[in-house]
Amino acid sequence: MSWNNDNIPQIAYEYDDDEAKHTIAAISATLDKNNFGDAGATLRNMMAQTDVNLEQATKHTADETVREVGNLMKARQYHSKSGYVGHGLMVSNLKDHVDGKRHTVYTDATNKGYNYSQAFEFGLLTRDYPAHHPFQDAASHLGTDKPSGGLYDGEAEKAIRKGFD
Repeated sequence: MSWNNDNIPQIAYEYDDDEAKHTIAAISATLDKNNFGDAGATLRNMMAQTDVNLEQATKHTADETVREVGNLMKARQYHSKSGYVGHGLMVSNLKDHVDGKRHTVYTDATNKGYNYSQAFEFGLLTRDYPAHHPFQDAASHLGTDKPSGGLYDGEAEKAIRKGFD
């Protein structure tokens, strides 16, 4: 692995409800136009609540991922076969970076500009430093490594159902 930041390990969650919002807006407009009372407004409110619930579910899932990866880092960083005893910088810099509807969990701990979480995740053959795989193992444990992965335990479905109750 070269000494650049091309392989920073991360786990990302993102949801896209734009198509649903467009569909609900069209249905609501039709209800309003055809004098269905408050049905259009009620449907718009339900969609708005669903959007809030999806964001909360995504944040909850990202927070769980931060805890899982952090716990694995702590366990492996301080009990490493390489003899390395960390100072907690990777764990303390592990965060959920939010950009709109995208939550990306990664650590931005660096040394001279190099994000060393990639060395911890993938290892360094040239330095006889073993790979520890906290991100890979957390993704596997949380089910985010599967094609249908993402919000675990049906969090998205629960958020949508709760919004339309």
